[in-house]
Amino acid sequence: MYTINDVAQIFSVSPYTLRFYAKKDLFPNIVRDKQNTRLFSDKDLEYVEMVLALRHTGMSLPSIKNYIDLCALGDESIIERLSIIQDELNNAEKSVKESIKQRDILKDKLSYYQKAIEVGETNVTWSAKHKLK
Repeated sequence: MYTINDVAQIFSVSPYTLRFYAKKDLFPNIVRDKQNTRLFSDKDLEYVEMVLALRHTGMSLPSIKNYIDLCALGDESIIERLSIIQDELNNAEKSVKESIKQRDILKDKLSYYQKAIEVGETNVTWSAKHKLK
């Protein structure tokens, strides 16, 4: 069993975040010991991992709660859960593509500045970029 501080370290999140998610019932099976400390099992860590992944994609907490509730239903909800995960994967892939596009713009701008410095044209505008190539 893992304490909330253990789980926070494992996933590089704050204990506060985990407590907040626990209060939203996103970790349905965690138990408490005699000192009222939350204890997470290995199975609970799978829930933590999924909640953090879904949250990172931008999924709302109510939507994540719905997904977690579907998990509790077992096999009868597997098709609906598959659909949710597929949608989130599609959203994540779109986000990655957009991030790559933005990264490429930044790399292009960086290259432009490096070239401008190399040729001694430090007051050149962005539109003059092609002249430096």
